[in-house]
Amino acid sequence: MQLTEMELFHIQEQLRSEALAIAKCMTSARQSTDPRLQQMYSRVADRHRSHYETILRNVQNVAPQGQFQTQY
Repeated sequence: MQLTEMELFHIQEQLRSEALAIAKCMTSARQSTDPRLQQMYSRVADRHRSHYETILRNVQNVAPQGQFQTQY
């Protein structure tokens, strides 16, 4: 199955959004002094990391090799 340029663009945007969410959550976890907040931010970052990996795995199964590039 060939993905269109627009589909690839939207997938890349979603991956960038997930990567940004991971970075923000990890920064918040590091800056927090409350252990419960640190744990919560870390769990949310892990969930976004899981989303990122799921999207990436699915697109790699569909897109021909070399058609899709990522930067995480």
